[in-house]
Amino acid sequence: MASSSIDVESRQSAIARVSGARREMSEVLLEIAAEKRSMGAVLQKSDEEALNRLYVVKVLESFKVVGKVRARQALDDLRIEHKRKISNLTSAERDALLRELQ
Repeated sequence: MASSSIDVESRQSAIARVSGARREMSEVLLEIAAEKRSMGAVLQKSDEEALNRLYVVKVLESFKVVGKVRARQALDDLRIEHKRKISNLTSAERDALLRELQ
C-alpha cells in the first residue's frame, strides 16, 4: 500500500526536528569541550532543552579536566546512573557531582 503525501511530509518534518535537536546537543558538547561552559553552569538547573536532553556521563566526559574514566567513577561512587539525563538530576546530586569533580 502506498503512503500518502501527508505521511511523507510528517516523516520529513520529524526527521528535520530530530536532526536539529541532535545538532544543538552536539554544539553544547563542543562548547563544553572548548571550555566555553563551566561545570558549575552546566550542572545548574536550566531550561535549555539541548542540555537537558544529554546524558550525564556524556556531559561529564566532555570536560577536559574530567575525562571518561573519572566521569564514570564519580557517577559510580555517587550511585548515579550513567544514562541519566541532566534534567533528571536532583539538586543534591548536582551538588555532589560538583564537589566530587572540582
